[in-house]
Amino acid sequence: MIPPQITPFLLTIAISALIGIGLREYYEGEGKFDTFGTVRTFIFIGILGFIAYRIPGLGPYAFLMGMAVLGAFLVVYYRNKVTQQQSPGLIGVLIAMLTYHIGPIAIHEPHWYLSALGVTILLVLHSKGRIRKFTDRLETGEVVTVCKFLAITAVVLPLIPAEVPMTGWAAKVFTILPVTPRQIWMAVVVTTAISYTGYVLQTYLFPRKGMLLTGIIGGLYSSTMTTLVLSKRTRNLPGEARETAAAILLSTPTMYLRILFLVAAFMPGGALHLAGPFLALSGLVAGYAWWVRGGPAPEAAGTGEVEVKDRNPLEINAALLFALMFVVVTVVTKFVLLHFKDLGLRMLSFLVGASDIVPFIVSILQGNLGITEPQILQAVVVATASNNLMKAVYAYLFGNRRAAVLVAAGMAGAAALSFLFVAVAF
Repeated sequence: MIPPQITPFLLTIAISALIGIGLREYYEGEGKFDTFGTVRTFIFIGILGFIAYRIPGLGPYAFLMGMAVLGAFLVVYYRNKVTQQQSPGLIGVLIAMLTYHIGPIAIHEPHWYLSALGVTILLVLHSKGRIRKFTDRLETGEVVTVCKFLAITAVVLPLIPAEVPMTGWAAKVFTILPVTPRQIWMAVVVTTAISYTGYVLQTYLFPRKGMLLTGIIGGLYSSTMTTLVLSKRTRNLPGEARETAAAILLSTPTMYLRILFLVAAFMPGGALHLAGPFLALSGLVAGYAWWVRGGPAPEAAGTGEVEVKDRNPLEINAALLFALMFVVVTVVTKFVLLHFKDLGLRMLSFLVGASDIVPFIVSILQGNLGITEPQILQAVVVATASNNLMKAVYAYLFGNRRAAVLVAAGMAGAAALSFLFVAVAF
C-alpha cells in the first residue's frame, strides 16, 4: 500500500517542474537569459513549501515563516534587478510564490484542482500576445457592461423574491402573469449569458473570420441574424453561392446546441430527451453543408471577411428588452393555452419561428403555464423546425437564388425530420 504522503509529494514535484520548464521556455522565447532560477530552483521551492507545511505541530506556522523568508529573498532579487535596469517584470517572482503554495494545495485539494492550477499558470504564461491583443480590442463600455451584469447576477438576482408578492400593485400584476419576478430575471441571466458567449467569439476572439466560421459561431449568437447578414452580403455574388449556403447551413447545428443549453438550464430531464434528436439533426445538417461546400462543382472559397453586427446582449437596455419580450410572450402563450388548448400551443410554436424563438422557448420552460413536459418539448421542436423554414425564406428573399435553393433543401429536410419526430415521439 502506497503511503498517503507519496502522492501529494510526487504531484508537488511534477507540477513544480512543469511550471519551471514553462517559465524557462517563456524566457527563451522573450530572449531573456539572465533571469531568476532554473527548473531545479522551482522544484526546490515546491518541495520547501510541502515540507514546511508537513512539519508536525508547526506546519502552518512553519509554512508562513518559509513564505516570509522566500518573499524577503524575492524582494532583494527584484530590487537588484531594477537597480541593474533590467526588465521590471514580476513574472518570475509571482510564479515562484505560486509554486511555493503547491505543496499545501496538493495535500488538501483534489488532484484535478492542482492540475487545473498548473495548466492555468502555464496557459496564462504563454498567452501574453493573445491576452494583449484581446484586451486591446475590448471597448471600455463593454467592460463596464460586463461589470454591471456580474453585479446584477451576483447581487440583485438573489434579492429578487422567488414568490409572488402578496400585497400591493405588484401582487395584482403577478396574479395575471404566469411567472414570478425571480423567473423573469433568471430567464434574462441565462439567455444573455449564452448569447454573450457567441458575441465574444464573433467580436473579439475571431475578428477576422471567414464565411464558414461566421456561420458556425453565428448560430450560437443568432442563426436568424446570421442568415440575413450572409444572404444580403452575397446577393450579387453568384460565384459564392455554395460558400454562402454552407455558411448559413452551419449556423443550424450551433443553434441546436444553444437551444439544448437553454433547455438543460431550466429542464435537465427534457434536455436528455432532446439531446439525441438535436445532435442527430446537427450532424445531418453539418454533413449536408460539408457536401454543399465541396459538392460536384465547388467554387473558390470566399476570402472576404464577414461582420455580423448586432447589439451586445449584455447591454442593460437589451436585457430589459428581452425581459419585456419574455413577459409578453408568456402572457400570449397563457392566453392561447386558455382558449385553444394543445392545438393553440402547436400553432403558436409554428408562428414564433418567423422571428427569435428564444423568448418563446424560455417562456414555456420557465412559465407556470400548467403544461406537461412532453408538450413543452414538442413546442420546442416545432419552433426550431419553423425557424429553419423561415431561414430558407429569408435566404430566398434577401440572398442569391442559387444559395437559397441549396439552403432550402437542407432546412426543409431538417424541418421535415423534426415534424416526423414530433409525430412519432409525441
